[in-house]
Amino acid sequence: MADIKGIKTEDPDFFQRAKDLSSKYDVPLIGPEFPDIHINLDNPSVLHFNGMKLVNSFKKGKFYSRITKFQNEALLKKAFALQSAKPKKILDATGGLGHDAFILALLGQKITVVEKNIGLCILLEEALNELPNYSYFDDAVNNITIKNSDSRKFLDSAQAYDVIYVDPMFNSNKRLKRTKQMEFMDKYLAEYDNPSDDFFKSDFRRLVIKKELRAPASIKDSSAISFNGSSIRYDVYTREKK
Repeated sequence: MADIKGIKTEDPDFFQRAKDLSSKYDVPLIGPEFPDIHINLDNPSVLHFNGMKLVNSFKKGKFYSRITKFQNEALLKKAFALQSAKPKKILDATGGLGHDAFILALLGQKITVVEKNIGLCILLEEALNELPNYSYFDDAVNNITIKNSDSRKFLDSAQAYDVIYVDPMFNSNKRLKRTKQMEFMDKYLAEYDNPSDDFFKSDFRRLVIKKELRAPASIKDSSAISFNGSSIRYDVYTREKK
């Protein structure tokens, strides 16, 4: 799996931010001579990899349209059993770009996003940092904790979360049409491994696995309840403690 070799910026307004992220993630600041895999802090910030670029903006584009309609996320609400006013404690074991995590945070849930790729952690941090100063965005940001780690380190504490969420992303045998973002992620995370089996063996309460609609199940177990959308589904396993 690729990861960034440096952080750069040409905008003085981002110099301090670049220093802070460099220190937090132990990634060097770089100047005019920079490695192929790096992040350029800007508005928006850009992840560079093998001549390709990845932007993760929450302020515009297709995902912004989803944000404006977050209360309509009926499928997500069913899969995560968001019926009560009490927020759930959720572990997102495959953080990625943090899209589903942010929708869940907007819905008032408490999310720990675990992502072992530093480049993706920084892209998510910057997407959150660039949001307009509205109270509902501020509340959602405060609902999210980002951990740069392998989610398997959380296996022993699975019972501490109401829901464990896994989005394997690359789960179809068919070469379905992908967005430019997904094509980038396909190559950037070429050695990605799916932690679904590991979490299924853990002492979880509720395990939610996102799949393409016609993709085979990640877990060879018939106990899943599936919630189907037009192109994706959520396979849900429960071991609620009585």
